[in-house]
Amino acid sequence: MSFMKGDLLSKARKLMKGGIMARPRWLDAVIRVPPLPKKTRCRRAPNIKLPEDRLVESYYARHPEAKFIPFEINSFDPPPARKFAWRQLELMEQGYFRDQARDIVEAEFEAAEKAELEALKAERRRAIWEGREPPPLKLTKTEEVQREEWENIIHGLNELGSQGRKAGDKLPGSDPPRKVSAFS
Repeated sequence: MSFMKGDLLSKARKLMKGGIMARPRWLDAVIRVPPLPKKTRCRRAPNIKLPEDRLVESYYARHPEAKFIPFEINSFDPPPARKFAWRQLELMEQGYFRDQARDIVEAEFEAAEKAELEALKAERRRAIWEGREPPPLKLTKTEEVQREEWENIIHGLNELGSQGRKAGDKLPGSDPPRKVSAFS
């Protein structure tokens, strides 16, 4: 019956009309309460536009390097462009014009970045003066990933070295691939 078009009711009617099938007992019930039609067309999901989306786009237009700042997707900490747009939107709701709000937020962000850098420098100076290990300089996300990868590489090499291999021993999986032939 899969070659016939239509739902179960129309298929049963066609088979009965052709004399192939006797009238089933369930037919009266299905005629009284027909099955719901199948929805075969899927609608596209609507585009969701947030109020700050235009501001984020304009931020990226003014600061194209910000597109390449990595951030963690599963983090609750939003990317810098979104933070900027939220603050700008907040100022616009307070009555500032778009350009005024942008200039204020840019000044706030620059001041916060300078203050953070100065605090780190002061902490480093204090640690050196006290004879402690100074805190590391602020690393970019790329440098953090590279440092983590390097630590994993060192750990893996130490693990290989601790397995007691001697010079000239082959590592597992280092054999050259065998020649596979139908005649061998």
